[in-house]
Amino acid sequence: MTVARPIVAVIPFGARGTTPRAGAWARQLAARLVERFAADDAVDVRPVFLVALPEAASEAGYLVFGSSPDASLAAEYGRSLGATYALTGIYREDGGSRRLEATLVDVGSGTVRATRSIAIAPGTLATAEPALARWLARAVGANAASASDVPTAANETAYAAMLEGMDEEVTTTLLRQSDQAGADEAIGRALERYLAALTADPEAAPAEERLLVLAAESLERGDIGRQIRALEDLIVIRPRSWRAHYILGKLRAEAGHTSEAIVALEHAHALHPLSDPDLVRLAELYANAGASASAFGHLRRIAPRSAAYGPAQELAAIIALQRGDLEAGRAAFERAVAAGASGWELHASYGAALHARGENVEAIPHYEAALTANGPAIVRLNLARALFETGDRERAAGELDKLLESETSGEIAGQARRLRFGIRHADLEQALESAGRGAVEGDATRFAEARSAFDSALAAEPDLWEAHFGLGLLARHRGDAQTALASFARVLELWPEHPDALHELGVALLMANDVDQAVGALERAAALRPAEPAYLADAGFAQMRAGDLAAARERLEHARTLDADDPITRAYLQELDRVQATVGKDT
Repeated sequence: MTVARPIVAVIPFGARGTTPRAGAWARQLAARLVERFAADDAVDVRPVFLVALPEAASEAGYLVFGSSPDASLAAEYGRSLGATYALTGIYREDGGSRRLEATLVDVGSGTVRATRSIAIAPGTLATAEPALARWLARAVGANAASASDVPTAANETAYAAMLEGMDEEVTTTLLRQSDQAGADEAIGRALERYLAALTADPEAAPAEERLLVLAAESLERGDIGRQIRALEDLIVIRPRSWRAHYILGKLRAEAGHTSEAIVALEHAHALHPLSDPDLVRLAELYANAGASASAFGHLRRIAPRSAAYGPAQELAAIIALQRGDLEAGRAAFERAVAAGASGWELHASYGAALHARGENVEAIPHYEAALTANGPAIVRLNLARALFETGDRERAAGELDKLLESETSGEIAGQARRLRFGIRHADLEQALESAGRGAVEGDATRFAEARSAFDSALAAEPDLWEAHFGLGLLARHRGDAQTALASFARVLELWPEHPDALHELGVALLMANDVDQAVGALERAAALRPAEPAYLADAGFAQMRAGDLAAARERLEHARTLDADDPITRAYLQELDRVQATVGKDT
């Protein structure tokens, strides 16, 4: 006759200690007991989750997660889980002594089946868990493998830190919905405690496991900075932990730290071969870093029988096609399609490679396939360009109409409007280009004609950013700062972060004596165009106007290294020298 496996409901242990740390140890000793039996076939140990207030008036007035119910209530908890037995416990600190008192209750009768008091000598907290497991197995009549003498950690410092980390995770869960900042702080404390446990015992596997789980979960939450640092610290302690390197690589990739992600994943691969899908991801990182040879090296190792072969060939095709290697790209494209790959980027890359060679008719079906695969707006823009270049102006304009139904601002929308404007108003486009040159050159004899051309363009296409930009330039040349500001602000509504518009807005703000706003606009423009000396110089001049002479010097010297002969930069530097000399005399 088959004997049913006993089921034990473990109620979080209560504590009678002098510090809150005692409560954390008690609660998490119970949790560790559940984890210890998790894979044991001889006995089924299940956790009870509850929150209880302190049980005596002398105790601290904070919430305590854990309790020591009487036999009747413990049996009730056990019945809620379909258990055979319920286990309660109290961790006591009395003077210089410590002990763990456990009580096993028969759920059916509601009576105590067995009790045990485990003395905990100084430095031996880690041994309480296996001692409790051995007693529990005997008490329920099970021959449990989990009842071994092996402690979870080699010493009390490591074990206590691990229990405290586990308790901080509970705090995180409780605060997640009501106090996100508090939950994040608890996560930080949990990571710190797990690292402390591993510092005291690098072989404390459960502490490492919990740290890795927290790091992996951060990929879903997006809060990865703290976990990256924790993993880097873990790798110092355990340099051959392949999972630490692996998850660190994932987090670094998510954070956009491509080179660092590659290093971490290569370390993981050296310690434990990565799966084929992970090799594809590593190859993608190499491609993003411009190291196509390394990317191909990993992709070639993925065999045709692998489920990742299609994605591998898809990536190989994309890399080759984006490098302009049409022959290699075509061969990889065919292998990818034969393996079932159908991503939009595969078709779009093939279309773009053909388009770049002037094979527009052949490119069009690939752009269409990419759109069918939910390709982004840039694909439709390229399709419209290919159609226009083959002479199908009407269909090209129709594709641009579709694009602009969903894209209302940004670079792609701006380019789409300009192309549609040129298709439908070719005569106005020629006048717009001529007016733009006049506005940029500052030829006052052409300003009236340019103003008329910009107005006509806007009458046909009200959101044409180039026309608003041109009107802003004309206003700046006339010294009309407010009109210039309005025009450049409109450009930035149509194309946020447009470097030229930010730069011109900053210049107009200086004209209007709004120095603080000017500094922000010009600094941002210089950041977007770091190789443009005029942008750096104007940012330096704005900093000088704002009184930050050190920042002004840094920007202007950088601009001079880019173009030592620029007269405006030299004039700004001369003015800065004068201002600094004056300031020096005054002090």
